[in-house]
Amino acid sequence: MDIVTLKRRDEDLDTLFKRIYEDMVSGRLSAERFDKPSSECETEQKNVKATILDLQELIDSGEQEQHDLQQFLKNVRKYTDPQELTAPQELTAEVLNDLVDKIVVHAPDKSSGRRKQKIETYYKAAGIINIADEDCVALDGRLGMQNRKKKTA
Repeated sequence: MDIVTLKRRDEDLDTLFKRIYEDMVSGRLSAERFDKPSSECETEQKNVKATILDLQELIDSGEQEQHDLQQFLKNVRKYTDPQELTAPQELTAEVLNDLVDKIVVHAPDKSSGRRKQKIETYYKAAGIINIADEDCVALDGRLGMQNRKKKTA
C-alpha cells in the first residue's frame, strides 16, 4: 500500500471506532460486543501508523538523497562545463571539498611480488564509483621510475 492509502485507512479507522463507540453508548451495542471490534481497530491502527512512519522515513531519506545528488551534479558541472571553463582544471582543495566525501588508503600488499595499494574514493552523494580495474593501483615509487625511464629511452 502507498502512504496516501494508509493515511486514508487511518482516518477510516478513527471514524469506525467513533461509530462503534457511539453504538455502545447509545445501547445499540453491548460492552462485550464493543470490546472485540475496538481492540481490532486499535491493533490495525497501530500497525497502519507504524507503516506510515516507516514510509515517511523512506520518503524523507529519498528526498535528501535526491537533494545531495543534485548538489553533487551541480558541482561536477561547475568543473566540467566547457562554457564555464577558461583553462584546464587542476585538482585543488576546492574541487576535492566539492566532489569528494573521503579517500581511504589501504595498507600496501606485496603478496604478488609487486607493491599494490588499494585507494577508495568516496564521492559525495554517489559513494564509491568503481572505475578502476585491478591493474589500476598505486605502485612503489622505484617501479614507477623504472617504467618512466624505459618509456623515454
